[in-house]
Amino acid sequence: MNVTRNVKPRDLADSQACRCLAVFFWAWAALITFGPVLLLTALSVAWAQPLITADSVKVTVLQVALTAAVATPLYFAPGIARLARSARLALLGPAAIAVTLTVLLGADPYA
Repeated sequence: MNVTRNVKPRDLADSQACRCLAVFFWAWAALITFGPVLLLTALSVAWAQPLITADSVKVTVLQVALTAAVATPLYFAPGIARLARSARLALLGPAAIAVTLTVLLGADPYA
C-alpha cells in the first residue's frame, strides 16, 4: 500500500536560533528605549531628588512611535511576510535598534 502524505518541509526560519536572535535584538532595543528613563527614575529615588524626566519621556515616546512606524510596514511587506514569525522579528530587531539609537543620539538634551 503506497500512501502519499502531504508533509511540509521543516521550516528552518522557525528554529530556536531565530527565536533567540529575536529576543536578543528586541531586548537591546527595549533597553535602549526605556533605559534612560528607568535610570533617571532610580537615581532620583536614590538621591531623594524631585523627578524631572520630561525630556527623557518625550524621547522615549518618540522612539516607540518611530520604531512602530518603521517596523509595522516592514513586518507586513510581501517579502518579509512570507517568513516565519520568529524570523521576521529577528530581521526587524536590528532595524528597531537602529531607530532607537538614532533618536536617542539625535535628541537635543537642551531643547
